[in-house]
Amino acid sequence: MAEKKTIKVISVFLAVVMCLSVLPFSSFADESETGTALTSEGVEVSYKSFTDDDFLHTEGMSLYTKDGRKVTLRGTNFGGWGLMESWMTPLNESEGEDVMLDKLVSRFGVEKTHELMKTYRSNWITEVDFANVKALGMNVIRLPIWYRNFQSDENGTWFRDENGNIDFSQLDWVVNMCHKYGIYLIIDLHGAPGYQNEYDHSGRKHSCTFWDDTDEAKKNQKVVEEFWKVLAAHYKGEPAVAMYDLLNESLGTDKGVLNKHDEFNAYMNTLYQDVRTVDPDHIITMEAVWTTRHVCGPDKYGWTNVVYQPHFYDKTNFAFRNNMNICLNSNYNCPLYIGEFFPFNNATFDYVLSLYNLEDASWTTWSYKGTGGGAKTSDWWIYGSDEIKNVDPDNDSYEKLMEKFGSCLRTDSGKWAKTPFADHVVKYTDGYYSVSELAAVPGGTSQATLKMFRALFIDLFNRIRNFLKNFFTFKKS
Repeated sequence: MAEKKTIKVISVFLAVVMCLSVLPFSSFADESETGTALTSEGVEVSYKSFTDDDFLHTEGMSLYTKDGRKVTLRGTNFGGWGLMESWMTPLNESEGEDVMLDKLVSRFGVEKTHELMKTYRSNWITEVDFANVKALGMNVIRLPIWYRNFQSDENGTWFRDENGNIDFSQLDWVVNMCHKYGIYLIIDLHGAPGYQNEYDHSGRKHSCTFWDDTDEAKKNQKVVEEFWKVLAAHYKGEPAVAMYDLLNESLGTDKGVLNKHDEFNAYMNTLYQDVRTVDPDHIITMEAVWTTRHVCGPDKYGWTNVVYQPHFYDKTNFAFRNNMNICLNSNYNCPLYIGEFFPFNNATFDYVLSLYNLEDASWTTWSYKGTGGGAKTSDWWIYGSDEIKNVDPDNDSYEKLMEKFGSCLRTDSGKWAKTPFADHVVKYTDGYYSVSELAAVPGGTSQATLKMFRALFIDLFNRIRNFLKNFFTFKKS
């Protein structure tokens, strides 16, 4: 009997410890706060913090706040913060950050490597970056994260703070900054254990085993399920979090590569249900790479409050128009959000951003900042630097690594420049679209075509009116 009582006491104790280890996130008070901040160029920008009234949900094809205001999200990705890519960060491992971390762990151990990476993240993005985003008229940030930001291995072993709680401190800080500046946050799981695609931006290139029919793959999937349950419980009720992005660019959606659409859809439903058990209110975004036809509609599993998210990397404006049509013609009756995009070759940002705004689609550019030759003038970035030195995980001392992951990475360190693209994209963050750009590419949905011709008519009417006004003014003079 005494033994049973002891077991019961221990069980209760462990349950309490588990509950405390995933304490829900606590943000600012519900009263809205206003203030001003300086951008990295010293420009003063005003901000107003979120309240519960700013919490987003979907209604048909649109997003609305709790108090009924319609919102379209336009912003950028904070790429490189949670998962480094060699072409845009100080990483020199083309195979992926996982390779670098394994080397650092073998040299310095798990905890010291974790501190190194926390130093990197605390400098890659600082408060001035939120002021910069606000100054550009943007209202959303998509934040790519990686399981190894929070877990030390593929078994789901959480990093914990001095009190034994799961260490969400840096992500909490980002959420707090978004809350303070009135900028929505999309939390994007960019890299999963076992790697959900073949690219370095999942953690390690040519290593996709996440969708295999193996015990190891099933274990990795369970780790991701638990990851989202813990994360969603932690941020339940936080209005600054716009939505959860469950899995970035999974090759399970690409028929030409893995041909596992049924498995992918079923697993997305598993993640959806896992999140809904702990957080029934936040929007969930389903990544439909590369168009919405690569993921099932919401009716199949009864999904609600979801946003569909394609990524567009195309070479012509017509290809962007065609892919947008495919998404709109899916008739899922859900909002559309283009999470990443870049116009190559003959495609142009003027057309692409006009197209998104015409169709009232939300969007985030890839990406906010990047390093490398030509970065200060590249259309990939809003801020670029060609002065940042890559780390050498094989030979750099711990002190040298701390230096390379230090203050030089701050956007206001003097080593970064605002790119011409920043001045370009700011034209479109308020919903503007160029009628002449759109008219140059035929096609479109009937609704878009009517909107475009209406805009063309209004533009022509205004031109004629202004001409006549100037003509008669000249005659009188």
